[in-house]
Amino acid sequence: MTTYRYRLVNVFAEQPFGGNPLAVFPNAHGLDDATMQLIARQFNLSETVFVFPSEHADAALRIFTPSYELPFAGHPTLGSAYVLHQERRLDDRFALETHAGVIPLEHVDGVYTLSANVATSRSADLSRAAAAEMLGLEASDIAHDPEWVNAGSEQLLIRLSNRAAVLAARPDPVLFKQRATLRPGRSVAYVWHVEGNVATVRLFFEQLGAVIEDPGTGSACANLGGWCVLNGLAPLVWRVEQGEVIDRPNVLYLSVDKAGQIRVGGRVIDVADGEFHLPG
Repeated sequence: MTTYRYRLVNVFAEQPFGGNPLAVFPNAHGLDDATMQLIARQFNLSETVFVFPSEHADAALRIFTPSYELPFAGHPTLGSAYVLHQERRLDDRFALETHAGVIPLEHVDGVYTLSANVATSRSADLSRAAAAEMLGLEASDIAHDPEWVNAGSEQLLIRLSNRAAVLAARPDPVLFKQRATLRPGRSVAYVWHVEGNVATVRLFFEQLGAVIEDPGTGSACANLGGWCVLNGLAPLVWRVEQGEVIDRPNVLYLSVDKAGQIRVGGRVIDVADGEFHLPG
């Protein structure tokens, strides 16, 4: 039997049982792709992270959902940053490697912040009326044409007219799979509205025919910053609130400077640790 240690943390958490849960395996040496996928399915969290050595950063991350591997995701990167910063006594400025590139990170007063890649965008070829129908909303609730945005993990971003519309969205699973699909097996949409410097957001993704809501999504927050750069809303400093509808409050900190640098941060709370046993 081979044993691998893991940590459970809540990312973007500012209170007990808030945030987005994450499993981190700080030393995944010896695990192959198929086994990592099975372990992620066993945990059945939004993502599970496996840490390996890196020649380009302080460590390399492999990020798995229960169904597939992601090139980058925000809450796994920040949760891993918290675990590795503690366990390896890293400096308050360090870097982690993902399949989307090396991600610079910073720790200040309990907040872990990543610097995202420069974002790109493309038309979703989806009308406002079609987006509204997909989300169970009125056409007037859609404030901007939907766009695919990529600051590390490409997602469909849809700006809504008001906070109430964000909270009222109820995606139709059939339409969602038809209209929010990036590629087979990957359907995802992020809805948002900002009032002052507080943004209310939700992220939906398809899994096994159902539309699931993610409690807190750092990659989408980075994409939101990218959307704002590309659409003339930067510089900015926002508090991003997610998870209200599913009673799992998450708080993310988004900033974009005059040069267009996108930074996403949040707090992390320790939950548990344990050992995972593999036969053989």
